[in-house]
Amino acid sequence: MAERIYTRDRGKGLEPLEEEPFRSENTLQALIAEYPELLDGRQMRPDNPRRWILITREKGIAESSDTSERWSLDHLLIDQDAVPTLVEVKRGSNPELQRNVIGQLLVYAAHGAVTWTADELRKTFESEGEAKGLDPDEEISKLLGTDVEPNVDAFWIAVATNLAARRLRLLFVADEIPDPLERVVTFLNEQMPNIEVLAVEIKQFSGESFQTIVPRVIGRMAASEDASNGGTGPRRKLTRLSFLEELPNEEARGVARKLMDTATAAGATLWWGASSVSIRMPCKIYKQPVTVAWLHPKPGVPFWMGFRDITFGSAIEDYSLPSELRDCMNTWVDRFRGDDFARLISGKGTKAWAVRYSDAAKNAELLAGRIEKVISELKAL
Repeated sequence: MAERIYTRDRGKGLEPLEEEPFRSENTLQALIAEYPELLDGRQMRPDNPRRWILITREKGIAESSDTSERWSLDHLLIDQDAVPTLVEVKRGSNPELQRNVIGQLLVYAAHGAVTWTADELRKTFESEGEAKGLDPDEEISKLLGTDVEPNVDAFWIAVATNLAARRLRLLFVADEIPDPLERVVTFLNEQMPNIEVLAVEIKQFSGESFQTIVPRVIGRMAASEDASNGGTGPRRKLTRLSFLEELPNEEARGVARKLMDTATAAGATLWWGASSVSIRMPCKIYKQPVTVAWLHPKPGVPFWMGFRDITFGSAIEDYSLPSELRDCMNTWVDRFRGDDFARLISGKGTKAWAVRYSDAAKNAELLAGRIEKVISELKAL
């Protein structure tokens, strides 16, 4: 049944506004492209509302980096934390909203995360912005909410990092979200902690004198839960302070500080996730920053890919690497082969060694020197 809302003009009484379906999916798509704020980032994160820039409409997606585009995503946005946001729009009357849209957007996410590059997205954003008479750097500044000149290069490096980590947001948008889709959104959020999945219902109500548009975000509670703590609190992102506080003792904190400070002094960046911090180094001959180590604040507890404690190694498939980078990463991994304090935990697509914090503390100078050396080698490629 169509809904009705009322506006009240003091002295003139009530004016009823009747719910009115959008005439076409393109009408709704164009509205979102012009006003991304209709996705209502405040409902998504009341304590830290989401904002977006539009990269483009109808973003092409290929099956692999060496094939032509096969699919087309309705909207590609990026938020102030450099998280790519994939938006697929349907009318509530479209049967695909219940049957096909879930698989469709998952396919887009799986292939887009692999075939898109931050450089490509940056060029698209800048060229489309300039065509509209917009200054791309000013748009980034507005997105970041800063009055000073933004570090635009750092923002796009963060986009590359998020693509590499498969840290994405998927939004199903329609003028009516059916119950089955809402249940699937909740389920996906419970099972995919690195990917935020939400539905946004956007209704329009028309009266004699004006139109009202009302967005409703569905799945926010599920998306804000953190699977690592059993869903009892908000999804978090570690900071340096919270990471160090979670470590069990000062010995562990001391070696963690040493490795992180050595890495950043050498030119690497730290990426703070929900369960670990990774040491990453941009590389001129590769499209994404290369991760060389992961630090987890809970000793003995496995996290991503079975890694634990402090893990040194590589998590990039060899076939995707230029030969010089492949040789560099293999040499990096081999440096731990003779260490009696390192445990081999390589798996599918990973070559890695785990070191307990107590052992890392005893070998802090050796490990810091290795971190500094591999960063220097990556920088030289």
